[in-house]
Amino acid sequence: MPDKVKVVLITGASRGLGKALALTYLAKGWRVLAADLAEPVYTDPQSLTLFSSLPDMTNRFRPLKMDITSDEAVAEAFVMVKAENIELDLIINNAGIDAYFLLSETPVGEFRRIFEVNVFGGYRVNQIFLPILRRPGGRIIHISSESLNLTMPFMAYPLSKKLVEGYAKALRQELRFHRIDVVVVRPGAVNTELLQTVAGLPVKPEDGTGTDPLKKAFHAFSSQASKEIGKVISPYKAAEFIYNISCRPRPRAVYCINNMLQLRIAAMLPFSLLESVVHKRLSKPIR
Repeated sequence: MPDKVKVVLITGASRGLGKALALTYLAKGWRVLAADLAEPVYTDPQSLTLFSSLPDMTNRFRPLKMDITSDEAVAEAFVMVKAENIELDLIINNAGIDAYFLLSETPVGEFRRIFEVNVFGGYRVNQIFLPILRRPGGRIIHISSESLNLTMPFMAYPLSKKLVEGYAKALRQELRFHRIDVVVVRPGAVNTELLQTVAGLPVKPEDGTGTDPLKKAFHAFSSQASKEIGKVISPYKAAEFIYNISCRPRPRAVYCINNMLQLRIAAMLPFSLLESVVHKRLSKPIR
């Protein structure tokens, strides 16, 4: 009797790491529910070659329109999936957004938006789809970031990832009673649109901001951020790493990939020292 085809739900699957994950799991023989704000459609040559070469692709690739910031949208997607008698083996909470702004001045809505996607989106998906996650043996993976080791001005993203990891570790302890594993993967720099957000930061002060020390510091931060990224890996290399983790019989709580030694060292420094170094660097004139 042939083995049952495994099923994975991936959020943020339209592009970047989410797309790489979807194509990787398809190539490994899984059925993929690819979820995003709009139903993912892959038209690049690499995707089309894969789709034409693998059997039964129509049944194994299920694009799913789902806004993870909406209870109603996630519930509606769940109803559609459940109606197809699908049992999930794995949920990968990959969807995430990034933005850089002055935490002291930017409206609360922008700050909330980061957490709504990066934190509450995964919380919402886990809770609503849990009834069809296989037990025992189901698994949930949260995509975190090595940037959680940074406590820096202008950066809400690391704050959200700290909360993601805390939540995932607490959930891991709860779902252990159902023999469901919850795992965090903490990537370093991956060549995706999220990384390009850093590269696209404005490096020249805007007119009228030259006398404001805080805005000058923000532009100093912008000019330096893209130079501090370190080694960048392809989303497909990261996806292969995540796939291998998802197949391990007894996974650890946290896995790191392509993490920078400098960030790990920075995380161990006394905050007073880190604060002094950051202030000194961002006080220098932009060249």
